[in-house]
Amino acid sequence: MTWLVLTFVSILFRSVYGVMTKVLSNRLKVSIYTQAALLPLAGAFIALVMSPFLGGLDFNFSDVNVLAVALVMLGQGLGNITYFAAIKNLTNGTAQIAFSSILFFNAFISIIFLNLHLNIINVFGLILLVLAILSAVTGKIEFHCKGLAWMVLSAFLFSIFQLSSAEISKQVGAATYLIIAYLGAAIVVFALKWKIILKDISTADRQAMVVIPVLTAIPSLGDFLFAYYAYRTAPEPARVAMLLTSQIVLTVLLSYIFLKERGHLLRKVGAAILVVIAAILIKG
Repeated sequence: MTWLVLTFVSILFRSVYGVMTKVLSNRLKVSIYTQAALLPLAGAFIALVMSPFLGGLDFNFSDVNVLAVALVMLGQGLGNITYFAAIKNLTNGTAQIAFSSILFFNAFISIIFLNLHLNIINVFGLILLVLAILSAVTGKIEFHCKGLAWMVLSAFLFSIFQLSSAEISKQVGAATYLIIAYLGAAIVVFALKWKIILKDISTADRQAMVVIPVLTAIPSLGDFLFAYYAYRTAPEPARVAMLLTSQIVLTVLLSYIFLKERGHLLRKVGAAILVVIAAILIKG
């Protein structure tokens, strides 16, 4: 598969994952810190089971950018905390609009630190992608300062995670990358709020704490895995990170189907078409 196809498969998984995180947030009655720790912990367990089929684990970091590894762990760990904190205080429409700021963070960081070159056609593609995201989002928009701030901060942290992932994707194998991303994020969250997490684990529904994170982690792993291979094969991995933002539109479409968020179907389909056009322009 080409890097563009790999990216869109990743987007499909990420969209399912986006719907599942809402389910996790609503049904797993624990603190945001426990939610942010259990999810990557479930992902790490699945990745460990799958590791023999992905080339095995190799923790020889002699040729690996250690700073990038640290940024992957911190970006994912802190990003999960701020994301779950944000969606507790925002409507779906406001949350998706705020999270779309990741597109600008990805572009800015890529240009400054990864020497990404964008021509006028690429820039026009980015503008179309923004329009697609804004046109797909429906629902009551509320100005909630705290929630918006958390979501924009989450977008920034996940931007760091995505671009750092692009950096280390060519330095470690797939299984090793998944363990770094998931287990590293869980360690970061646990190190910050271990007392709250242990208290939640001792009192919450044990079955729910296993089943819901595992079901949410499955599409997350698909997202990470296909994005990993897209990063490895793309001539400019930063373009992959920018295209991954389009998952917001597909998440809205899936919410229409599975979460019964009805209304404005034609506008949502039109947004999906804009995403395809934007991807062609950004790729060029």
